[in-house]
Amino acid sequence: MTSADLTASRREQALDWFLRLQQAPDDAQLRSAFEQWCAGDAANAEAYRKAEQVWQLTGQLAPTTIEQWPKAPVVQLPARRRRWWLGAAVAACLLVAVAPSLSLRLQADYRTAQGETRDITLADGSVVQMDSDTAIVVDYSGDHRDVKLLTGQAFFEVKPDKSKPFHVRAEAIKVTVTGTAFNVALRPGRAGVDVQHGSVRVEDAADGHVLSNALTAGERLRYVDGIVQVKTFVPSQAAAWRQGQLIADDQRVAELVQELAQYLPGQVVLRDEALGNKRVTGVYDLHKPEAALRAVVRPHGGEVRSYGPWLLLIGKF
Repeated sequence: MTSADLTASRREQALDWFLRLQQAPDDAQLRSAFEQWCAGDAANAEAYRKAEQVWQLTGQLAPTTIEQWPKAPVVQLPARRRRWWLGAAVAACLLVAVAPSLSLRLQADYRTAQGETRDITLADGSVVQMDSDTAIVVDYSGDHRDVKLLTGQAFFEVKPDKSKPFHVRAEAIKVTVTGTAFNVALRPGRAGVDVQHGSVRVEDAADGHVLSNALTAGERLRYVDGIVQVKTFVPSQAAAWRQGQLIADDQRVAELVQELAQYLPGQVVLRDEALGNKRVTGVYDLHKPEAALRAVVRPHGGEVRSYGPWLLLIGKF
């Protein structure tokens, strides 16, 4: 086994221990086996210790059972080796962090990876253009055409059929159309609809309360924490992501960070609430998401610090 193979194998083992010990902190036999693994090689113990440290660095809340977790022995390694294992531990911890997202995607009929876009032609000829890190479920049974957006965003060009309304559900909202073109975006805690042409009806998905009876071309609806906001925009800018652009019009930094995180392979953590509440206007290149992220926060004194390819921390350091 080459040195690279050995380090990759150890990295996978560290992740496996991390997962198993979270799930069964009271398992004495598992704890004993873990301690033997740590004792077998100083690098094993260091990998696990760094994994715990970086997990806390990402801002994740510690499990309530953390005091029962076995602690790896403290081993001093040369600085170069410590830096290398920090990167390995970051990758291991972030794989744990994205597990819920991976589980969500198992429900999807269609999905895209980060950095991937995809066009889907549905049974009636309607077209769905899916952005990076997007997942949908399609139900064309009976007299309805339903699409559920699980995560991400998608642009819909719907074939008219008054006998079978087209519905898009995205957590808190339900969009109904007969034939039009519009974008639906779902981000943590918020959802939005941009209409390019035609009109759509937008309701609260939970109680059917009408948020907009006729959202028309050039109108943008945002629904955040029960609050509706409707603005106008240039219709040609609907779903600007299809041209590789992110257009911000007096938008919160925190929202833009969420948007750009969809295009980056690791976890993006905004650790400064005040910075997140600052507002930015500009056009950013989605083909260079990390550079765009730096451009978003720099005017307000923010920095982006990279810990390998798997973790970006944002704040004022």
